[in-house]
Parts: sequence; structure tokens; C-alpha cells
Amino acid sequence: MKAALEAQRDALLDARAAALAARSTQAERTVETEGFLVCACGSERIGLPLAAVASVTPLPPCTALPGAPTTLRGICAISGTIVSVLDLSACLGLGTGAEDSHLVRLRAQEPAMALAVDRVVGIARIEARPADALGDGALLGYVPPGSDRTGDVRDGFSILDLPALLARFLT
Repeated sequence: MKAALEAQRDALLDARAAALAARSTQAERTVETEGFLVCACGSERIGLPLAAVASVTPLPPCTALPGAPTTLRGICAISGTIVSVLDLSACLGLGTGAEDSHLVRLRAQEPAMALAVDRVVGIARIEARPADALGDGALLGYVPPGSDRTGDVRDGFSILDLPALLARFLT
């Protein structure tokens, strides 16, 4: 009888140890995430890949270019570099953006490019996943509310396909 109880106790302890080990292994599993700068364009929230963003500043005065499309706000000088400024709201067909907006300078673009957005909402980190293209290809997908692992961005947002958007204006 005593041997049976000890065997049962040992089996129970082994099962508990295995369950605890499995739980800690699952907790240590890292989740690959992607970072996005979430910007407001009218009532829409748009996520720009954080790796493509060089800086965010208040929008400086832009010099309009004669005959330019409405999507091109103009050019401005940032740190001694002439930068073309696209109005992201206009590029996405959401009307013209606000005048007192933010400028999102893009990294490694030739020619130097920046996007005028109504305002920057925050930085979101979401679980990495394959993107499904939506509509005309300027948007890759939608991130539902509550997906941000940092908790900074509560609303859902659409992920911008930056190369596809810029390809329309650089050709």
C-alpha cells in the first residue's frame, strides 16, 4: 500500500513538473513583431513601416511647384536637403490633409521624400504576419483594435504599402 501511494505521489509530482516546464517554455517563446508609425489622415489611421521612417517633425512651410498634382504639397528644406512632400491624405483619396500637420521623412529614398500627415498617433508593434493586399495595392492589410502589443495605439489601422505608393509618384 505504501509503495502504491509513493508511486502515485511520484507520478503526480512528475506530471506537475512537466506542466510547469511546458508553461515556462511557452512563456519564453519570443514573438516576432513589426513596428509601425501610426498616423491620422482625416478619420483614417494609417500605419507606416517604422523601418522606413527617418524622422517626424512639424510640417515646415512648403514651396508649391507650378503644375504639380494635388498629391504633391511641394518641396521644403530639411537639414540642408531638398525634400519632396507628398500629402498622404490626397494620395489615398481622402481629400487634402490639414495645414498644421506633421512631416514624416522617409529613410533611404532617392529623391528625398516625406509624407505630410494630419498627426502622428503613436508607435504600434504587432505580431509579424504575411500581408494580404487590399484594393489597389496601396494598403497591405488592416490591424484590428487591440492588436498593438505596446498598448499605445488603441484603434485599428491600415498598413500602407509604401513602395507601391511611392512607385505611383516616382515613375
